[in-house]
Amino acid sequence: MVECLPNDYQTSKMKADRNNTTALILSGGQGRRMNYSDKGLLLWKNKALVSHVIDSIKNQLDQIVINANQHHEDYQQLNLPLIKDSIEGYQGPLSGILSGMQFCTESDYLLVLPCDCPTPPDDLFNRLATTMNKNKETEITIVNDGSRLQPLFGLYKTSLRPKLESALANQHNKVMQFVTENNHLSVDYSAQAEAFKNFNRPEDLK
Repeated sequence: MVECLPNDYQTSKMKADRNNTTALILSGGQGRRMNYSDKGLLLWKNKALVSHVIDSIKNQLDQIVINANQHHEDYQQLNLPLIKDSIEGYQGPLSGILSGMQFCTESDYLLVLPCDCPTPPDDLFNRLATTMNKNKETEITIVNDGSRLQPLFGLYKTSLRPKLESALANQHNKVMQFVTENNHLSVDYSAQAEAFKNFNRPEDLK
């Protein structure tokens, strides 16, 4: 398995930038509303959803990792580091984020994105990082699409790993709960709300 590329900074006190951040694409869900299909591999515009996300983010960050719990042979065709949840049994997206933190030990930040939103904005990392870097106490920055907060579009300090391990050990697996329990800020994307549309049902692919 390929490891996350090392960066030049070894402390989470450093500001978030392209060198010390890894993008983590979450594709480990069960796809219940998609008839239990692996959503990342479903086709939209003749390309897998996860490939759309990769294409959108590869110009923003050099290091990209995929979290997937099934169909590993298919995901390996993407030629990116691939990790599965380190906790047995489906614990939800937080388990994937924890697995990313455990794997990317030399990254100070994780840019988290879901596999089922193929059109993330081109400035996503830049805006989340800019907000993160304004206050050294901030540990998480997430998107506010004007209607709701989107914690799966977020920049997370990897120094949160012990807190996340503790939360999951105590069966606290709600992403928004974890965010609110830590120092966080949101970034206003109300003008681009459509960019965060999730594909949750088969008809969304048409």
